[in-house]
Amino acid sequence: MLSSNGLIVTSDENKANTLNKYFASVGVTDDGSTPTLIQCEPRPLLETVVFDEYGVSVPNLKVNLSAGPDGLPPLLFKRLRFSIAKPLAILYTQLFSVGFVPESWKNAIIVPVFKKGTSSNVANYHPISLTCIASKIMERIIATHIHYY
Repeated sequence: MLSSNGLIVTSDENKANTLNKYFASVGVTDDGSTPTLIQCEPRPLLETVVFDEYGVSVPNLKVNLSAGPDGLPPLLFKRLRFSIAKPLAILYTQLFSVGFVPESWKNAIIVPVFKKGTSSNVANYHPISLTCIASKIMERIIATHIHYY
């Protein structure tokens, strides 16, 4: 792999640092501005999200994806979805009611994925974030409620 200054990078640590530096340079920086909102008629607030066994067991998971920081692969959740739906529904309800997100759900493993061209060029990679599957399921349920709202 070549660094931005054209030097050959061979160690895993240097490769990771080179990719990190490149990904950080092409990312978008928050400018702190808030978009203007269009006035619309007031609606009742979305006060809660219901986590039930059916909603927890339904989300389609791509089973060929990698596990996140917790090491639990999507295939595990898919195969056990009917067995773990109730415990997950209870867990999500409790977490949502107190407004808490486990620290491990806030972490991700960033993996460089090769796009095309020469593999030695850092610009030919894009980052993907591997996050915990349990948090993805909860996020999908919340996003569905917001979408319907």
